[in-house]
Amino acid sequence: MIESSTALFARRRRARFAIAAAVVLELGCTGRRVATSDSPAVDFATMPDPTERRGPSSADAVEAVLVAARDTLGVSSPRLDGDAVPTDCSGYLHALYKRAHFDLFSEARPGDNGVRAIVRWVQRYGHLYRAQLAAPGDLIFFDNSYDRNGDGRLNDRLTHAGLVEQVLPDGTLLIVHATNHGIVREPMNLFRPHEATDASGRAINAPLRRKGTGDGPKTPHLMSELFAGFGRVFQRAESLAGRAPPEP
Repeated sequence: MIESSTALFARRRRARFAIAAAVVLELGCTGRRVATSDSPAVDFATMPDPTERRGPSSADAVEAVLVAARDTLGVSSPRLDGDAVPTDCSGYLHALYKRAHFDLFSEARPGDNGVRAIVRWVQRYGHLYRAQLAAPGDLIFFDNSYDRNGDGRLNDRLTHAGLVEQVLPDGTLLIVHATNHGIVREPMNLFRPHEATDASGRAINAPLRRKGTGDGPKTPHLMSELFAGFGRVFQRAESLAGRAPPEP
């Protein structure tokens, strides 16, 4: 039997209060290292095409999230409806999606940081997928945006997250995310993942990982190079996965 949206949200609210009593959630993109057994088993490359859809569908909900994101761009101390908005990556996304009545932290487990908690939510209620294009309102996840465990290796999963805000004609995605220099909108193009700019000099892939003293010449730094996968929260009329590359 398919659970109704009302029953689903009621059950999630009850679970949220139980979790809050048992879990101290690390909200930042710089949470402590957790045991392998605490990490969600995620392989974006094997996730189904999002044409198999679950979860709520609402153009108004998508727009509410996007409007909230745009309202916070470039604001040093952003607020929504009078409430302060967290400026860590996962706390920021949690605040945005609350505008559409989704609690992206409701599936958190002990030891999770905020990004892992959001991935668990999408695994249960939405869709994780890997493609070259996404839709506005989808989430985006990154690996290795910093050396979380301090071992100098590229083995840090799910270290950052953002929101797909726009899709440009050339396939460049505009990503809104919380960074250490504020709430920003930055480009990412998965058709040209190793290029920072196009032939005209326009930025198509923003840097995400700071160049550290231990980074070698081949250490990835661009958003496109650190891309892990997308998360679909809202249903779509059609899938974007597998779409042919845009004309250059």
